[in-house]
Amino acid sequence: MAYDLLIKNGRIIDGSGRPAFHGDVGVAQGKIVELGRLAGSARRVIEADGRVVLAGVRGQPLSLRRAGLWDPLCTFSCHHGATSVIIGNCSLALAPVKAAEREKLAGMLSYVEAIPWTCWKRGCPGRGRRSPST
Repeated sequence: MAYDLLIKNGRIIDGSGRPAFHGDVGVAQGKIVELGRLAGSARRVIEADGRVVLAGVRGQPLSLRRAGLWDPLCTFSCHHGATSVIIGNCSLALAPVKAAEREKLAGMLSYVEAIPWTCWKRGCPGRGRRSPST
């Protein structure tokens, strides 16, 4: 099989709960399509000898509110092994949210975090038309 990306000779942790194993990871069209000792060709090959290969590590319990201000790409997360970061505020996040629920959610977050409603008006244009009832 031809892969877009082939990661060779890594210590693979596949998230299934089984022990780590040495092998290769074949990726095609942005998805992992095969694991094991792979012989196919690839547009790009990464030699992972001596490295751990794992996908989908999520960094959720991070407080990125302030850190995101000095590094908007949150590049420090990937240095800790996170491949995806869910940004929220103590389990409260403003996205994704249905348009009809925006004001209600912002009002709840304003109340819980003691953030003045005027800040929401400035920070979330079009979402702070009136003061929420608390």
